[in-house]
Amino acid sequence: MGQVERAAGGRGAGLSDADRVLLRDSIRNLLIRRWPASQAVAKSADPQAIAALWRELGAQGLTSLGADPAEGGFRELVLVFEELGRASCPAPLLGAMTANFALAPLCAASNAPDSAFELAAALVEDIRQGKALVAAAYGAHDGDSDAGRVTVNGDGSRCTLDGRIAFVEGAAGASHFIVLTDSPSGVAIVAADAAGLSFRETPGLAVPAFSELRFQEAPGTRFDVDHRTLLDLVLLARLACAARAVGAAQRSFELAVEHAKVRRQFDRVIGQFQAIQHKLADCLISLEGARLTLDHAAEARDMDVPGWQASGSAALAFAGPAIREVSVQAICALGAIGYAEEHEAPRHFRRVHADLARFGGAPRARAELADSVLGPVA
Repeated sequence: MGQVERAAGGRGAGLSDADRVLLRDSIRNLLIRRWPASQAVAKSADPQAIAALWRELGAQGLTSLGADPAEGGFRELVLVFEELGRASCPAPLLGAMTANFALAPLCAASNAPDSAFELAAALVEDIRQGKALVAAAYGAHDGDSDAGRVTVNGDGSRCTLDGRIAFVEGAAGASHFIVLTDSPSGVAIVAADAAGLSFRETPGLAVPAFSELRFQEAPGTRFDVDHRTLLDLVLLARLACAARAVGAAQRSFELAVEHAKVRRQFDRVIGQFQAIQHKLADCLISLEGARLTLDHAAEARDMDVPGWQASGSAALAFAGPAIREVSVQAICALGAIGYAEEHEAPRHFRRVHADLARFGGAPRARAELADSVLGPVA
């Protein structure tokens, strides 16, 4: 905590621990009421259900997290992502977070009237109110060689985009896409109904499925953003996905513990067997360790600690394997019911593995951490 205390002049400390508990309870109660486990699968396939929940999250101020540090920072976002993972809820917070962090500083820095910045400010405000549903396309900054990229045509803010970007979540219900570009470095806003833009779902572990976007002279509005800032935006997205995986693994662990208390084998509940006890104890240690490392990285970012990115890479390098093991051991403890689609467990298993495999996964984080300690290889 010494580094955080010395950096107290940074972005701000965010909410108190007591307020964070209240925030967690509020989100959990909302999701229990509006996104119950028995309806999570059906609702996840319904864009209207997702949009309705998004408006309610907007009414509670959760959609604006990241736009204004005074209203809550990345630590609060990590907490919200964890609760979304626990509830198997695909609310489009990842795209909103990316848009808020990318666009809000640009709008604040621009004093002169400009149609492009007015568009960005309007989009940020619509996200705040839960009216806009944004999907993020990370492209060349994704970290996966199959993620694709786009070419930007035009010198000013008005541009057209050509290319392909994969691994986009929430495309089906999106009203806008925020696209990270690499040449030139920046972000572009593209309306979902823009001419020349199409997408197709690419089914896999993620539910709802990721999509692949195709741009053919699709019109957009682009803003210059330096390469380092874009990498930081993607790092925040990676940490958010890891937090969502922690939430899914936490729920899997809770289901396994409940099962171990009632399932009987050889005239004893299986929770009395030492092998089960040790596995569940290891799961608890991994969950708490992953949660603490993610929280530390988020706090370092909020407090503007120099080199906070290394804390983020360290959190991802530890949390990825730890949470994946929790997910596997929870399924093993549940036995056959852990493989039944009508049970909650399989959807949490998919969520964990889909989120942790993204953006280059733990191997990318370990490579980044090695670079920060030893320096890049010449």
